[in-house]
Amino acid sequence: MYGVESFVHPDAQGGGVGSLLMAARFEAAKRLNVRGLVAGSLIVGYAAVAHEVSVEGYVLDVMAGKRFDSNLSKQLRKGFVVRNIIPDYTTDLRSCNYGVAMVWMNPEYKPRSAWKHAHDYNSARRDQARAGAV
Repeated sequence: MYGVESFVHPDAQGGGVGSLLMAARFEAAKRLNVRGLVAGSLIVGYAAVAHEVSVEGYVLDVMAGKRFDSNLSKQLRKGFVVRNIIPDYTTDLRSCNYGVAMVWMNPEYKPRSAWKHAHDYNSARRDQARAGAV
């Protein structure tokens, strides 16, 4: 399942809204039995230190807990793992336009047999939607 950036209006930040949105994503992934979530994340604190550390160094520092990034650090605490850095991810000056691709693996994922999956796909009704999976 792919998730793009989600934002909480500044007036509502700090009230747990972002955590509720992420909890809903995790619940959907579990309910749909997908392997995990792929998401992008801004590294909103990078511009403040870009003059002293490379983007790779910044992300490694955040992953190691040596630096706090108000966006990426929260995603890491929720179980996401950084896969790669994305240059020109956005036009956000706080991140020097960088982002990271992240993956969260569903701990409740139960593999289906290939035959069962093909059978389910071929017998789907026209009014049903299919969700992509990691």
